[in-house]
Amino acid sequence: MGKERAVRRTTWGNLLVVVVAGALLFSACAWAFQVSELSSASMSPALLPGDSVLVNRLIYRLRPPRQGDIIVFHFPQTGGRDYVKRVIGVPGDVVQEQAGRFSVNGIVVHESRTDPSDRVQALSAIRGPQRVPADRLYVLGDNWRTSLDSRLWGPVDEHEVVVKAIMI
Repeated sequence: MGKERAVRRTTWGNLLVVVVAGALLFSACAWAFQVSELSSASMSPALLPGDSVLVNRLIYRLRPPRQGDIIVFHFPQTGGRDYVKRVIGVPGDVVQEQAGRFSVNGIVVHESRTDPSDRVQALSAIRGPQRVPADRLYVLGDNWRTSLDSRLWGPVDEHEVVVKAIMI
């Protein structure tokens, strides 16, 4: 009977460890990942208003944003409102816009999908080479017609980046 009691105690102890570990793992995942809903068309066709995206709040504590990442950031000049954009330039990169094409370090990375006669494109037909400063990111919306981005604001402070969108 003593042996049976010891086995039960061990089983309950193991079960308690599994439950506590599961609760801790669930809490960590709930903190690191969250679902966010978009309200802007600036990232269409990749992301549309009303789309939900899974975002990772932990990744940029481990590494800096990279070219091509879709990020969510606070923009202080707009009262801290959150924006979703694609990173095209990281610190040290040379970004240039010419006739709706963005090149980074001489390689075309983004072409406008908008009408060449579009007013926004006409205003920014040639934007001379600009080196992305340290701790800054050059960001663009995929939909140039509706996007407020680094073309108008300049590079975004890396410290304002909140999360990375990882799944649409």
